[in-house]
Amino acid sequence: MGQVAGAIVLIIVIFIFYIAPLVITVFNIINLVKKKPALENRTDIFTFLLGIPLSLFLFASWGAKDYKEAIVLDPTSFRLHTPISYEHILTFIVFAFIATAGYLILRKKKGELSPIISLICISAIYLGMALGILFIIQLSRNFLSKETLLPFDVIYLCLLPLNYILCSARLLRQIINIHSENQEEKGIYYENRFLNFCHIILTSSKNWYAVAFLVLIPLLGVLLIILVLFGQSPDSIIKAFTETSDWTLSQKISPPPIKYEGHYLCTVAVNGHKSLVKPTRMGIRHGVKIVVNRQLCIANAFEQLIQEKTPGIHKFIRYIYDKYGYPVSKHITTSWRADFVYVLMKPLEWFFLFILYFVDVNPENRIAMQYTGKKVLP
Repeated sequence: MGQVAGAIVLIIVIFIFYIAPLVITVFNIINLVKKKPALENRTDIFTFLLGIPLSLFLFASWGAKDYKEAIVLDPTSFRLHTPISYEHILTFIVFAFIATAGYLILRKKKGELSPIISLICISAIYLGMALGILFIIQLSRNFLSKETLLPFDVIYLCLLPLNYILCSARLLRQIINIHSENQEEKGIYYENRFLNFCHIILTSSKNWYAVAFLVLIPLLGVLLIILVLFGQSPDSIIKAFTETSDWTLSQKISPPPIKYEGHYLCTVAVNGHKSLVKPTRMGIRHGVKIVVNRQLCIANAFEQLIQEKTPGIHKFIRYIYDKYGYPVSKHITTSWRADFVYVLMKPLEWFFLFILYFVDVNPENRIAMQYTGKKVLP
């Protein structure tokens, strides 16, 4: 029974994560070109109800770092930096929210909205379409990249903005057709030239495409003013794409990757929460850059001391570590596991420090020189 239940769960997961997004995309493409869309309401519902959570889950599951941080060469980690700058991601989220809200309002009400509200919603949709195009362009450099955890995860992350663009194009066509059929106010004439001009523009739905671009300017202005109050810069939406590394629009160069395999305290130093493990600097181990904290330096200084004073004991300790330490490091794949090992090692760290201060003349010099490539200062 357990195997059957596991197989059912696996089938459901595969359908939700891989098959359903593709089916929805095919339906949206077909509905865009058909005069009478098939299952339009259900397709729209699933586009957002399924697309948004799956996209957020996929983006969060990467655990991608900001361009300022070095990537750890861990087989279980995502080896590309975040495609959207975390510093400016609030602007991206707000723009995406406004674009989604504009679409949903216009989709729900359609011909029931006033011309001004309709134009604002169309402007929000334009904003969303532009954002979706930029996002797809940003990710396009790494389609089917070997650096991703799954073979198609970058492509699947593009499906939501692609479907938004398809749904929006279909909706705009429907809105224009609805208002074209219901224009009963063409005979009204105003003596004021400006009012008469506005009336002609707003009652002719064919003009809405162009007018919506003009409405987009004040809409962007209001959004940017609000975002600046929350600490975002006026050009945050541009920086959200450019202040990144490894992607199409990236303008930043990230630090070289860090390798830590083979030493579980190296794993702890780089994977643990910084507030606990307290990484202090970069170091060099076997010619590769690694993250170093005090616990790692103390342990290595103690090993160095034992190697100098009692080579036989050091050889035995090294044998035990090589046999059991390396396999342990393979299981430290999360920050919480690294934190646990750090706390577990604290008593040993204090013991190592006591021996260093008891035996060595300059223990802090020895500790400070670890992973620098230099000899211990006298």
